Amino acid sequence: MAKVQINLEGWQDYRGMNTGSLLYVETSRNASVPVRDQLNENEKGFLFEPNYETSTYGFMSCYNVKNVNAIVKSKSRYILFGTRYEGLDSEYRNKYLIHGYMRIDKTRDVRTRHVQKYMANPGSEEPECWQMEHNMAVYGPMKFVSFADSFELTDALLKEWGMRGHASRQLKTKFEADKLQTILDYLDSKTDITDEYIATVEEYKDAMAELQG
Repeated sequence: MAKVQINLEGWQDYRGMNTGSLLYVETSRNASVPVRDQLNENEKGFLFEPNYETSTYGFMSCYNVKNVNAIVKSKSRYILFGTRYEGLDSEYRNKYLIHGYMRIDKTRDVRTRHVQKYMANPGSEEPECWQMEHNMAVYGPMKFVSFADSFELTDALLKEWGMRGHASRQLKTKFEADKLQTILDYLDSKTDITDEYIATVEEYKDAMAELQG
């Protein structure tokens, strides 16, 4: 399935600084590519973000709101998607991999959208943005690569770059221009397989529909 072009009416142009913020993605343990955990394998929810299909984060679901709000507030131009692989391929297991990125071109406060969706579905789980003033969604071009082509982020590299913290799901850091460019150049030298990500999550959606049907 190809990417879907959403209606961008109501979205605001975004001017960010040349920095990149790291955002952790819960990824599938069984897929051949590090797609989001669509099937709740990690018991963190049935995830729809990042939404490769629409080139958005936060528009299709109310998830990880605080972190996305913080990224927008800090004016980062890029989101770097990282994960600690816990799947079947022992070569990549337990490595922290930056497997994709997104350039933020537009933003929109979608809190009303998610609250209305929740109100229209009695008994559904209360969205994260329910008690929040804003819920920023972001839109822009994305690129995702394979496990083998991902940028490995290590504690040693963070130390070398003069950055605090460890390469873990709790790591929330901003890469300044030179460090960001190193990561982007590396990923840009690799094959874009976003279409394979989309095909994989579409298979997951079909599997979920069959289970619910």
